[in-house]
Amino acid sequence: MAKVLEGQGEAEVTPSQTEAGWREPLLKGGGLREVRSIARSRRRLAIATFVAVAGAVLATTAGGPTASAGTVPGEPHRVGAPPQGSARVTSRSFGAAFSPGQVVASDGHVWLVSSGNGNSAGCRIGLLSPGTMALTTYSLPACGTNVVAGTGAIFLEVPVADVKSQTYAVHIERFSTSTHASTVFGTVSATMSLGSDIAHTQLAYADASLWLHAYQRGAPQVLQLSPSTGAVERRYSSVPEIGGTEPLITGAQGYVWLAGGAGSGADFLRVDVSNGATRAFQLPGRYASVYDLAWASGRLFYLYLDYPAASSPAGTALTSHVGRWSPSSGQPARSPSEGVGTWLVPLGTALYSAGPSSSCTAASLTVWRVDEQTLRTSVVAHLRPPGNPCAGEGFRSVAAEGKSIFVLSGSALYRVTPAD
Repeated sequence: MAKVLEGQGEAEVTPSQTEAGWREPLLKGGGLREVRSIARSRRRLAIATFVAVAGAVLATTAGGPTASAGTVPGEPHRVGAPPQGSARVTSRSFGAAFSPGQVVASDGHVWLVSSGNGNSAGCRIGLLSPGTMALTTYSLPACGTNVVAGTGAIFLEVPVADVKSQTYAVHIERFSTSTHASTVFGTVSATMSLGSDIAHTQLAYADASLWLHAYQRGAPQVLQLSPSTGAVERRYSSVPEIGGTEPLITGAQGYVWLAGGAGSGADFLRVDVSNGATRAFQLPGRYASVYDLAWASGRLFYLYLDYPAASSPAGTALTSHVGRWSPSSGQPARSPSEGVGTWLVPLGTALYSAGPSSSCTAASLTVWRVDEQTLRTSVVAHLRPPGNPCAGEGFRSVAAEGKSIFVLSGSALYRVTPAD
């Protein structure tokens, strides 16, 4: 039996299946329902929005053994040298017992999270050894999205629908990486109207706080949350407008950076964690859309699309770029237009990117190395995952741990180890 904190006490949660796609925790004193069907459609929208306007490179790869619930010994299959690039690629596949849709790395381990959709074992989190790819899974009391790693814990965002009030209540789920115990905080971290607003949220962990970027009362807000209770500690209202998919958050060195995500605009917001002060930045040129952020080597990097005009007709060629902003110089820089992927991946002192091809019908993913000075990209690995890489359930498809990048797509996980 899972437990949900409710105020200062605890309440038992009894899951019961209702209509397809829903899971209903019966909380003492309330009739809240937890939505389980958001994940699949939201990730498809996010990836499809990007690939409809940005290009990448075709790829090849191979599969691995099937994993199951519980402790599973790793038997990774090493793929031979890809047609381009010099990375070593190892893969493993997953079966119906555990089908992860999100991946995150923390404290020398890789964690995989399933939403429960299509899993015979329900909502679970898996601990993967980066070296052997052996897997051990643990049950979760609630299925969550937007998984992030914090100090000694993994956090997830759990949306719960209240049909009577026509609202979603967002709770935070905390999984201890040491005790492997999980708790869904009874505190309501955010409330939003039923509808598509729940598909446009983002959760991040930075400077010992959780950060939730979401619509509140019809307008975008950023909430600084306590990682111990999920309670709102500070609220920011003047934040970038959220685009057609998910907003973006990254943090480092006492600051948190925000952007609206794909389909939004060219503006950023920097939050000083020490005092809550904010400062707005904007890319050169009026028409751009930032779709990923990462902090690496003391600088902010971002992926974005350039639009020739505020209103561009269908079929207009858009250019994709890697951008860089340095606090020391205050000057932005950008790459020429080329394949740059969907996700930025800092790995040690190096920067990489990864993403699907320009067509969701081509089952291919590419991993690039990004030169931090010139911002030019070069292919290090080609992957051909099972199924469509633009479809799936998760919101976190790439993580880095040790000397490797882990890419999750469909029923396969790839460990990409670039050459030294």
